[in-house]
Amino acid sequence: MDAMRRRTFLKVSAMGVPALVLAAGTARVGLGWYDQPASPSTATLSAREVEICRAICDALYPGDHLGMPPGNAVGVVEAVDDYLSAIPEDTANLLRLLLHAIDDFGRLATLPPRAFSERSRRQRQAILRAWDTSSFGARQDAFKALKMIFAMGYCEAPEVILAAGIDYTCGEWE
Repeated sequence: MDAMRRRTFLKVSAMGVPALVLAAGTARVGLGWYDQPASPSTATLSAREVEICRAICDALYPGDHLGMPPGNAVGVVEAVDDYLSAIPEDTANLLRLLLHAIDDFGRLATLPPRAFSERSRRQRQAILRAWDTSSFGARQDAFKALKMIFAMGYCEAPEVILAAGIDYTCGEWE
C-alpha cells in the first residue's frame, strides 16, 4: 500500500474540515434548535426560547428614567408568542431558529463563551447592534424582521402608549 503523499493529505484535510463544520452545524440546528415543544405557558415558544426572548426584550426595551416601562414588564414576550402562533408554522419556525442563532452566536462574541441570554445587558445590546448593522445583508434583514415583532409588542402595550403621552382613545369611548 502506498503512503499518502503530503499534498494529498492536505487536500483531503482541507475538504474534511468544512464538511465537519457543516455536519456539526446541521446537528446543532436539527437536534438543539429545531421544533422544540412549546412551554406549558405559551402557544409556540419553548421554555428556552422564552428565556432568549426575555434577554432580547431586556436589551431592546430596558425602560428608562423618563417613565418608559421595561419591555418584559408590559408583556412583549407574550405578544411575540401570540404573533408566532398566528403566522404560518414554517415562518414561525424560522423565526424561532433565529432566536437560537442569536443565543448561540452570542457564545462567540467575547470570552469567556456564554450564551446571549446569560450575558450582561450591555453585552447583549452590543451583540444585537452587531446583528442590526451586519454587513451580511441576510443576517441584518433577518434580525430586523425579528426586531419588528418585538417592536410591535412593545409599542402596542397600553402602558407604553400611556407613558409616551399618546392619546389613543380617538375621543370618548362609551
